[in-house]
Amino acid sequence: MATAMDHLSSGSTKIEWLSQLNTEFKPTKNYRRTSIICTIGPKTNSVKAINELRTAGLNVVRMNFSHGSYEYHQSVIDNARAAEKAQSGRQLAIALDTKGPEIRTGNTAGDIDIPIAAGAEINITTDDKYATSCDDKNMYVDYKNITKVIEKGRIIYVDDGVLAFDVLDVVDDKTIRARARNNGKISSKKGVNLPNTDVDLPALSEKDQADLRFGVKNNVDMVFASFIRRGDDIKSIRKVLGEDGAHIQIIAKIENRQGLNNFAEILEETDGVMVARGDLGIEIPAAEVFAAQKKMIAMCNIAGKPVICATQMLESMIYNPRPTRAEISDVGNAVTDGADCVMLSGETAKGSYPNE
Repeated sequence: MATAMDHLSSGSTKIEWLSQLNTEFKPTKNYRRTSIICTIGPKTNSVKAINELRTAGLNVVRMNFSHGSYEYHQSVIDNARAAEKAQSGRQLAIALDTKGPEIRTGNTAGDIDIPIAAGAEINITTDDKYATSCDDKNMYVDYKNITKVIEKGRIIYVDDGVLAFDVLDVVDDKTIRARARNNGKISSKKGVNLPNTDVDLPALSEKDQADLRFGVKNNVDMVFASFIRRGDDIKSIRKVLGEDGAHIQIIAKIENRQGLNNFAEILEETDGVMVARGDLGIEIPAAEVFAAQKKMIAMCNIAGKPVICATQMLESMIYNPRPTRAEISDVGNAVTDGADCVMLSGETAKGSYPNE
């Protein structure tokens, strides 16, 4: 069977090899250098569904601890292990993806969406009296040190970048004056990003520590550690895992400018890396993610450590049976960059076509 790699040894340079690629190649089912990670969600949390994913190419089961109860995640672990027993075939690894230390808005008054017009000025505050009563004048955020780290002229993103604010002034130790860049809505408990601002959040929240202990108890194979900013963050995670969890591989998710700037020291401490392009694409300009992906994958390859490429790999397949040509190129480029794994999120957690 012809493959795209048949001429690998016949070209002395990469450009010569590329010029000889077989465009009519067929994928090989029994030999694949790049593994596939699938997030298990309501659509796929059963022994039957997991084995269908295994047949399609699944190697690693991912549990997203940003959502779901311990009871739910226990069912994923039980179903994954039962699937291996019920059907022979490729082995399954189980990964726990931590929620990580996050910054979020408070609740809006009445828990309703608050319209914000471009150009509107608002106070972004850490004053607890607004924690459950955000409105178009005051928006609460739960990061108490935001006024210490933010500077005039910086940007604050809310809700994965849907709403953007320019920082006009740091008024006092609880209040930032900001102006909306675009029309949008303030909603309850939305994520907040501070691009190009070094934050001093801990590596692990109390929830993360409890989640890691759950992972140790259930003998998971990997931890996907969210929002890693420095090498010491990995040491903190190893300490929580302890001797009983010493076998668990730690995969550092690079999702912000700090993690990118400190990548060399993170790579030295971690067992592997995930290029987490979702939050990274908010924290740094989207055009820079392209170069960051290639750089991090290359550094991991040189260090001999596994690297995962994640987020929006086949996003359109949540709703469509066929991917876009751009998505196919994205997956192909991740593979040729040297990624050891590609990861699917909503595509398999809630999508209509998880096996396709």
